[in-house]
Amino acid sequence: MRICVFPGSFDPFTLGHLDVARRAAGLFDKVYVAIMQNSEKVGMFDFSRRKMIAEVSCAGLENVEVIAAQGLLVDLVAELGAAAVVKGVRNEADFGYEMMLAGINRHLGMKAETVFIPTSAEYSFVCSAFARELIRYGRGLEGVLHPDAIELIKNG
Repeated sequence: MRICVFPGSFDPFTLGHLDVARRAAGLFDKVYVAIMQNSEKVGMFDFSRRKMIAEVSCAGLENVEVIAAQGLLVDLVAELGAAAVVKGVRNEADFGYEMMLAGINRHLGMKAETVFIPTSAEYSFVCSAFARELIRYGRGLEGVLHPDAIELIKNG
């Protein structure tokens, strides 16, 4: 079975993330969307809420499972027996940052390959920070978050 991990803080999980998860699901037998803690970021949503938002967003993807994980990605990848880590990239800045992280993970002994999936053009502007700003200012989230995720956020 070909397993991959699609890690991120996903605060919140956007349509751009969903696009990457859907495309990864076409390449791998099992995709773990791993909600992880980035020690450099302060989250708007707690772990359980981020997991719920990702779960409702990915509900139609049969071979995708959303998990919440603490610790280092390299340890999670080994624990799950994943052959790859999937990363979505919107632009050169994302690519450079993700290449650095891939190098760090290799240095830590990760055997899995890092697979980059370029963001589809319609989601090139979408990011979690943008979604959080829209939420803070009460603006619409259509085209940024899955409709079920929008409902979940609206209903507290």
